[in-house]
Amino acid sequence: MEALFIRRALKEPAAGRKRKLGGVVRKFLRFWKKSGKQHFREEEELLLPAWSRHVRLDEDPLTMHLLAEHALIRARVADLEAAVAAGEPIEERAAELARLLHDHIRFEENEVFPRAERLLNENELAALGRSLSWLHPKRSCEI
Repeated sequence: MEALFIRRALKEPAAGRKRKLGGVVRKFLRFWKKSGKQHFREEEELLLPAWSRHVRLDEDPLTMHLLAEHALIRARVADLEAAVAAGEPIEERAAELARLLHDHIRFEENEVFPRAERLLNENELAALGRSLSWLHPKRSCEI
């Protein structure tokens, strides 16, 4: 959702785009600190160890792709945060980050999660679900 908000702000008329984008980016950065980066940690600390029972992660292109995207997105968030703090232009950085987030979400939906369902048995999926439920008690993820 956050990538969509950034993409929409980038399409605003030129007169109000800078203000609108600045607000959306600040909200995104708050979301990232509160919830976004935790999502990556959960995949790395819960999903990948479960996968490692079935495949060698260091020889698995999908795992390497996932980790590389996580690292790139983290770096781009840090770049955007630094630009905001320095009062530098953010439009190009925000556009790149929105594209990366959009593509990463599609990658997870189309490749990562279906693979988890194929690799993991019912007990492993249930244990993973319990771990995620423990980490995510019902709460709002508003930005």
